[in-house]
Amino acid sequence: MNETTNQPAPAYGYLRVCSDAAYREAPALERDMERFAQERGLQLVAIHREFAYGTLNAFTALADTLRRTGARHVLVPSLDHLGQSGALQRVLLSRLEASLDATVHALDAS
Repeated sequence: MNETTNQPAPAYGYLRVCSDAAYREAPALERDMERFAQERGLQLVAIHREFAYGTLNAFTALADTLRRTGARHVLVPSLDHLGQSGALQRVLLSRLEASLDATVHALDAS
C-alpha cells in the first residue's frame, strides 16, 4: 500500500510461457499472481510474458517499465521463470533488486 495516497502499490509480473504445457498453465499462474498481489496490498498492473527460451525481450520491457514508472514490486510464479540456470537467475535478480531497487516476490516461496 502506498502510504501517501492510500492506493495499492503497483506491481508487475514476469512469466515464461515457452511450451504447450506452460501455455495451458499460464491462466492459472496469472490468477495466482493477481491473488498474491491483492493479499499483499499490491496492484498487479501488467504481466510481461516471455515466449521463447533464450530471449529476454519481455524481461527488458519489464526493466524499462520499472525504470519508467518507479514501480518496485515484481511477481514471478517461481525463480525458474527468470531462468533455468542459477547463474542466469542471479544475474536477472541482481538487475531487478540492485539496479532497479525492486523486490522480487516468488509465489512458490510464500
